[in-house]
Amino acid sequence: MSKDRFCIDIGGTKTVFALIDENLSIKRSEILPTPKNRERLSQFLLENSKRYSGESETAAISVAGRVDRNGKMVFCPNLAALGLNIKRIVGSLFNESIIENDGNCFGLYSAKAGQLKGMKNGIAIVWGTGIGGAVLSDGKIMHGEGLSTELGHIALFDRQSGDIESLIGGRSIKERYGMDGFTLHSLAEKGDSSAIKSFSEIGRQFGRYISSLSYIFDPERIVIGGSFANSWKFMKEEVYKSVKRETIRGKLDIKIEKGKYNVIKGCYFLR
Repeated sequence: MSKDRFCIDIGGTKTVFALIDENLSIKRSEILPTPKNRERLSQFLLENSKRYSGESETAAISVAGRVDRNGKMVFCPNLAALGLNIKRIVGSLFNESIIENDGNCFGLYSAKAGQLKGMKNGIAIVWGTGIGGAVLSDGKIMHGEGLSTELGHIALFDRQSGDIESLIGGRSIKERYGMDGFTLHSLAEKGDSSAIKSFSEIGRQFGRYISSLSYIFDPERIVIGGSFANSWKFMKEEVYKSVKRETIRGKLDIKIEKGKYNVIKGCYFLR
């Protein structure tokens, strides 16, 4: 029996469909815009999953949100999927289906094959359209009662409303700076002083954020992935300054999880 697995990463901006082998090599894949309409999303998932139904017995799904024990979406601020049972929709084409939050899938990849491999305690943050994450505690991904480690939705005390995602998540960056993170990165690469200053400000805020997380979880390492990880060089100086100022240790082991498709590769390890 083939060990290939059909995996899906459903994000707020794009969705990746892929067939992945036991070496985490992507044998074939499609990257498509995620529909903004709830009904269209259901049909979209069926249409694109059907092409893989003869190649894997299992569908392993990562989603930008949280699901209840039956697979129904109960929290998805960046995805038009509230109330959908994505596990059941896709699972109708396969012998079984497994669904997990995208932050936990990223953390699973990092723990099994990435920068957290071999560690007992760590934090994995995936930073793109939104901010997601996972906590590795005593070698296992923390789940609590099912909704724990929503690391992007920690409330801010210096604003009337909002959370850390509403401050430095990709969607909010576009609102605050008038351009998306990719454009901001491109300008910074060209030496644009305004873009570089913006990343310094973002880095300072991110540094305070992970400093707070370190007081709760005391990680061996913090790993960062997602599109904003590509802009780390423009932020890291201010991040480390914040960490030095804000934490008892004065330093944190911070690594960038390099490579593409780490979230969907994490799906391979879902059981």
